[in-house]
Amino acid sequence: MTNLKPPTTRRDRQIQRKRQEILAAASEVFAQKGYAAATTKDIANAADLGESTLYNYFESKRDILLAILEENHALLDTVFQMTQGLANRDALIELFDRSLEIFSGRIPFIRTILAEAWVDNDVLNTYVVTRLKQASRLIEDFIENQVSAGVFRPIDPALGSRLALGMFFSLVLPALRGVEAPPSPAQRRAWAESVVSFLLDGIRTR
Repeated sequence: MTNLKPPTTRRDRQIQRKRQEILAAASEVFAQKGYAAATTKDIANAADLGESTLYNYFESKRDILLAILEENHALLDTVFQMTQGLANRDALIELFDRSLEIFSGRIPFIRTILAEAWVDNDVLNTYVVTRLKQASRLIEDFIENQVSAGVFRPIDPALGSRLALGMFFSLVLPALRGVEAPPSPAQRRAWAESVVSFLLDGIRTR
């Protein structure tokens, strides 16, 4: 499993940097060959180090995969904590913008997670479903609170959340598939604002 504690010494920082290099190389290898077909030798070659050296940082190929999963798990946790208790439109935009940043900035990592989630129920339930449920709950609570306050007309919060997440994934999938370039920061922000505008305002002229 990956160590998420901040490194405190120079040696700790050196180890952390090397682990990050290995994880980045492994994500590229997994994305190209698939987790099952990839070997630790492939990963070591991609990271430009000996296979025996690789084992100084990770015990196995599975350990590398779990480190990738845990790292992205932690990044999304940070976003959810920052946007906990969505209170207004700007907070919702920030949630989508930061999530788009993670997805578009770590494409090989996300590809690895999604590919393994497709064939591994443990990965699916522990690292994907739990995060989808958490994101969905945030948006549901926001919609429900706005309906209760009379700001929104009565709608099904769960359905509204699914529609919002559907729009989000429709934006990131082309980049994840490699048929489009990842969005720039300005484009990410525009996308986040557009998703929230569609969700909250619709597309009819007023």
